[in-house]
Amino acid sequence: MNQSHSCAKVRRTCFLSTCLCYQFSFCLSISFFVFIALLCACRDNKEIKNIKKTYHIPSIIEYDFPDTLKGNIKSIHIMKYDIEEINGKYVKVPYEKRYDVADYNNATIQFDKRGNDIYYYEYDSIRDITIKIEKTFNERDSLLTESHSDNELKPRTYRIVNTYNTDGFKIEELFYDQDSLYEKKVYEYNKNKLTKAVLYRKGKEIAHYSYDKEMATSSTESKPKDKVTADPYGESDEINHKEIYDSQGNLSQYKATYKGGLEEERCFYYDMKGNCIRKEYFENGKPTYVIERRITYYQ
Repeated sequence: MNQSHSCAKVRRTCFLSTCLCYQFSFCLSISFFVFIALLCACRDNKEIKNIKKTYHIPSIIEYDFPDTLKGNIKSIHIMKYDIEEINGKYVKVPYEKRYDVADYNNATIQFDKRGNDIYYYEYDSIRDITIKIEKTFNERDSLLTESHSDNELKPRTYRIVNTYNTDGFKIEELFYDQDSLYEKKVYEYNKNKLTKAVLYRKGKEIAHYSYDKEMATSSTESKPKDKVTADPYGESDEINHKEIYDSQGNLSQYKATYKGGLEEERCFYYDMKGNCIRKEYFENGKPTYVIERRITYYQ
């Protein structure tokens, strides 16, 4: 199945990030930056409001459907099919993944009544579960536990456990790899203002952050250098594109022309709530594949 040069560029970039998340890299430098970024977010923590969250969709799914979900959604099931011409007719056949682990065949997301994503599953073409993510939340919609099981390449599991104080601020985060405690983050507050945080790995302190000093220090690891990776695909090959919207303001058709004469078209279909439930792909007028999204709602 042919894919446009520009589409492959975007998908590879988006999917690579997601793939790295699933493999949960233990690179020390990345972990240190993530630790500091989380602390900065905690510092600006304001009064926690008991409001419904925006639906969280994994980026590997969000690329296919980058829309804002509407309604009180209970579950979303995504099915991908290739389109082949058989005996003069175009028919759906099992989807062949194009980007190894950075792609998916089918997926299911389940939400609780407050919009929290509590289950996420990916399936292969024979309906075996390849990736499973389960989450629990407290009454404030704060994440309590998150467990990952990945059977696609090398079977592995990891788990995150969070603890909060009575004011709703996170005071501890535990990360288990294969049921063994690998990393712990501890947060200290003074009148709900974050004053200190410490990162432990395998029981040893490796980094701490003090808001009194306004700087981070590390006892065992050096501050990583920024790494810039050049885009191997260069500039976009798109020459022009056209977008068509329906009477409800929903994108119904997207057409693009690329260098070399490739013409790509995508058609979108919606349910009564205004959520996209079908996306068809064409190249030079020929259907290539389709993604269907079955959405159920709470009453």
